[in-house]
Formats: sequence, C-alpha cells, structure tokens
Amino acid sequence: MGEERSIDELSELTGVTADVLHSWLELGLILHTEEGRFAAPTTERVRLIQFAQRRGIEPKDIAAASASQGDVFANYLGLTGHSDRQGHGIEEVADHVGLDDALVRRIWTIVGVGEQVEGNDDDIEALVALARAISAGIPAEALIQLVRVFVDTLERLAEAEVRLFHFHVHERLRTEGLSGAQLVAATNAVSEPATELVEPTLLYFHRRAFERASREDLLLHLVEDLTPPGPEVGRMPLAVLFVDLTSFTTFTEVMGDVAAANVVERFSDLVRDAAGRYDGRVVKQIGDEFMLVFSQAQNAAACGVEIRTMADSEAQFPGLHMGAHFGTALYREGDYVGSDVNLAARVAAEAKRGEFLVTDAIRAESLGLELVVFRAAGTRQMKGFAGEFDLYEVTATSDPTLTRYIDPVCRMEFTLEHATTRLRWRGEVRCRLPVLWDHPVASSMGPPRAQHRPANVIISAAGQGVKPGVAL
Repeated sequence: MGEERSIDELSELTGVTADVLHSWLELGLILHTEEGRFAAPTTERVRLIQFAQRRGIEPKDIAAASASQGDVFANYLGLTGHSDRQGHGIEEVADHVGLDDALVRRIWTIVGVGEQVEGNDDDIEALVALARAISAGIPAEALIQLVRVFVDTLERLAEAEVRLFHFHVHERLRTEGLSGAQLVAATNAVSEPATELVEPTLLYFHRRAFERASREDLLLHLVEDLTPPGPEVGRMPLAVLFVDLTSFTTFTEVMGDVAAANVVERFSDLVRDAAGRYDGRVVKQIGDEFMLVFSQAQNAAACGVEIRTMADSEAQFPGLHMGAHFGTALYREGDYVGSDVNLAARVAAEAKRGEFLVTDAIRAESLGLELVVFRAAGTRQMKGFAGEFDLYEVTATSDPTLTRYIDPVCRMEFTLEHATTRLRWRGEVRCRLPVLWDHPVASSMGPPRAQHRPANVIISAAGQGVKPGVAL
C-alpha cells in the first residue's frame, strides 16, 4: 500500500493544515490506521477534496454524497490506480531516471501536475523512457514537443471517454429511475468491463495512425535527394485547405444547439471521408471549421471539390466556403504554422457561400487534374499581406444542374426534389421544408417549441430577396 505518513507529514505534503485534516477525518472523507497514520492513497483523497472545493463543492457536500452513494472517491481511486502507488520526491525521481530537476518539472507542468512535489512508479517509468530517448539522440526540445502532443491528444481522448460514458450510460440509468447505491452498482457493471477495453483499443488506433504517418514519411525519404536540407528544422512543402460552413451561427440560433451539433457531426463525416480519399489529414477542427493538409496541391483541390459535391448531395445542408494555398510550413507539435498557412486561411475568408477559392500556387501545381475546372476569380488584397494575389474558383466539370434553394430563416440549402410540399404562385416558388434534424426551434418569433413544423416560405434559388411567406 506504500509509505504511511503522520498527519503532520500529510499536512506538509498537501498544504492543508492539521486542523482541517482532522475535520475531514471526522466527516469520514479520509481514514487513518489504528496507529493514527495515513496510507499513501490518502494524499490523493486530500487532493480530490481540494479539487472539489475549487469547484465550489464543500467537504460537507462530499460527505453527504458519500452517505447516499457510498465512498464517492473509491471508484476514482480504483480506476486511476492511486490506491497502491508510493510517492517519490522530485529530486529522487530526477536522480533515478538521469534527468535534471528542471526538465522533470517542465514535463510535469505539461502533463498538468506541475504543483506536485512527488512522483509515483508510473511517473518514473514514463520518465525512464524519455531519458532513454534523449540518450539515443533525440533532442530534449523535440521530446518536449512530442510530450505536448501526447498530452493534448490524450486529454481530449480521456475527456471523450469519461463524458460520453457519463452522458450515454450514467445519465440514461438516472432517467430510468436509478439512484444512490443502485445507480452506482449499475454504472460500475458497465464501466468496469468497458474500461478494460480502452488501452488495447487505443493501441490499435495508434498502430493504424502510425502506419499512415509512416507512409507520408516514406515519401519524404524518397524525394530527399531532390530537396537539400534547409536551415529551418521542420519546414516542408504543404497544401493547406480550410473548410467552413456558412451562416452557421444563424442556423444554430434558429434550429437550436442539438440540431447544430448533428449538422457538425455529419459535416465531420463528409470532410474526413473526402480527406481519406485524397491522402489528406484533418489537423484541427474548431466548431464547424476544419483545417486539412496535403502533401500535393492537386489533392487539396480535388478534395475540396469532393467535399462540396458530397454536401450538395445531402437532402438539406448549410452552405460551404473553402480556401486553399500551396507553399511551405513549419511543423510544430502536431500542427503547421507559417505565413503560407495564414494565407490559406485568408483565401478561405474571401470565399463567398458556395465558393472554393485557391491561389495560383494551387492551380499551377494542379494543371491536368481531371474533372476539375479552375476559373479566374480576380486579384485580391489579403489582410496582413503585401501585394495582391490571383485567385481561382475551383469547380467540378460535372457540377449538378439541380438548383439548390436557401431557407431564408435557418439558411439551409436544399433542392425542390427534397421539399415535402411545393407550388408556384405569382411567379415564385413556395415550399415546405423537410425536417431532418431533431431539434427545438429558437427564433425571434417566440420561445423554443418541442417539435419543429417550419412555416411555408417563399424562396428564391439565388437566395436573394427572400422573405417569409404565408401558410399554404
């Protein structure tokens, strides 16, 4: 069970006074042995109480929850393994693994435990691996970048594991009427076998991702005789594509958060499907905007056209605008930075609804690309850049001839083929929009309604001069 501590030693280690620790002992939040000493897991219990207090939950509230649900800390300690970990001082850890104190502290800060003054056996095992990597010749700065990528990526993964389980399992059980000890038992019955699957599954997805990344690295090796090394570490040729939904704020306001989340989920599927077909990679997603990178400019152009074609095939979907540029970028911590990346973002901002704009660098590298047409879109001045840039609109040679209409309220696009009701009156098309997104409606006309029955509206194909119509 690890080293036992006196109450004074526990106080010094956690920064909590002995009097406060005594009060938590009386509440049953921490436990001591018959000799009045505290086992190693008590340190983590104290930190959990401190964490809860920072979030506005007082010890008495924790005690009340434990009275109805059982020991609320026990499951956490079991899942994270804190129940049998022994602590080691930072100097001891650094000396054991062969790293200086400052580097160990820096790594712990990245991990999010910079305030801790001791490490456990897992910390030591990880630091030993990092020390070996440095000894093998990997620069410490490169290793720090890798640690940041690990932490950022896996924190998102861990949050998804915990949040999705909570919302889709624990909350579902609550809606079925379970509470207290029954709820805890039912939740554990699902979580315990599921937890055992996490790490093997994680290793599988890492292996698959490593295969894809290694293929891209192979290409760099195949052409390295043609590209002498440059003075900047990490600079590489790259095509960057930004894809974004138009009028998405309006759509969210009208249709509600749930409908908006459903649209983004579907949009994510489309973007990732197209990226996979053209050897692209989604670097980041911020809301409804995606940044993709490609080693070849023509793949960025073809992928953008494919994304728009797929979106147009949806029964109803928000409009898109996209922009791309080909140049070089610096690779840093799983991301790409540099003026050429910024230029791609500026090009995307120039694109109007339904437009896919690219720079001449993309067009020049994509000559001969089948089924894609480049049309001059004029010369533009980009914010933050000197000079002007020739832009081109990219379309498919086989763009569909069906006219897409725009809902004047939520700004969704659709074709008359997908309208549930339509007629022509006084030269204008009237139609009832299909409802494909489960949502409440929030609009300036009143409070959200439980079910959406959109009013009949007058819609022009160009989306110009549209106005609400009367009910049919």
